[in-house]
Amino acid sequence: MPYADLGSVRLHYEITGSGPPLVLIAGWTLNTHFWDALLPRLAQAYAVLAYDVRGTGESTSDSSLEYSRVADAEDLARLLDVLQIEQAHLVGHSKGARIALTFAMLHPERALTVTAIGSAEPHGAREGQRPFRPIAQAWVFKAREIAMKEGPDAAAAYLAKGKLFGKLRASVEGVRQLHRAMEGYGAADLVSTTPRRELDSAALAKNLTMPVFFLVGKEDPFLEECEYAYQHLGTSVLLIVPGAGHMLPLEAPTLVANSILHWLATGDPGVNPSVDS
Repeated sequence: MPYADLGSVRLHYEITGSGPPLVLIAGWTLNTHFWDALLPRLAQAYAVLAYDVRGTGESTSDSSLEYSRVADAEDLARLLDVLQIEQAHLVGHSKGARIALTFAMLHPERALTVTAIGSAEPHGAREGQRPFRPIAQAWVFKAREIAMKEGPDAAAAYLAKGKLFGKLRASVEGVRQLHRAMEGYGAADLVSTTPRRELDSAALAKNLTMPVFFLVGKEDPFLEECEYAYQHLGTSVLLIVPGAGHMLPLEAPTLVANSILHWLATGDPGVNPSVDS
C-alpha cells in the first residue's frame, strides 16, 4: 500500500492504469474505495491517482492538524510533486470537488480540467458566494458536538445516517458501499482547534480558466449551487442527472465514468441521462 510522506502528513494513494494523469478526490469522510466502481473504466484511458485526503482512510488523522481546503490543496500539490506529476485532470466529489477547485485557483497551471461532482464552492461568482449551505452547516455542527461529547465513533455513526446518503441506505449493497467508503474516518477534523485558513474565492475565481464540468444529481441538495456556479463561470459546462442524489458516483458509477470520459474527449457533457437508464 503506497504512501507519500509530506512531513506532518502521510497520504495513502493508489495509481491505476496508464495515460494522462487523472486525480480522484473523494468527499468529506470518504476514502479511495468511494471510487472503486469507476476505476476500471477510467483506467482504460488515464493513469488514475486516487488518494485519501488528510483525516480520512489510511492517511494521517491527527486533531492537531489544520483541516481546510487550503491545507488540502497544499497536500495535493505536494503529492503531485512527490509523484513527479506536473499537470493533471482533477475529479472531485462534494468536498473533494471544492478541494479540486481550490487547487485549480491556487495552481491554475497544473489543473488541466476540473470535474466537480455534487458541489461547486468555491465558485466563479465575481460578486461573492451565496449562502447555499445552511443545512449542511447544521449537520456538521451537530456532528462536531457529538464528537466532542461522545467521541469520534459516535460522530461517524451520526454522519452515516445523514440525508445526503439517503439513497444508499435504501439497499443492503448501498449501506455496504457507504461503510466501506467511510472506513478510517476518525473525526479528527471535527475536534481540531487549529485555525483554518480561508480562501478569497471571489478574487481568485479569475484563475479558473481551464475547462470545468459540473456533474450533479437532480435530487442533490447542492444542485442550486452547481447551477449558480455554472452561470457565473464561462469555462464550465453542466450536466444534471435525473433521479440521482448527492452520492452520484456510488448511485450510478457507469454513468459518471462514461460522462467524464465523454466530456474529456469531446468537451461536450452529452445529453441529460437518467440514473435509471
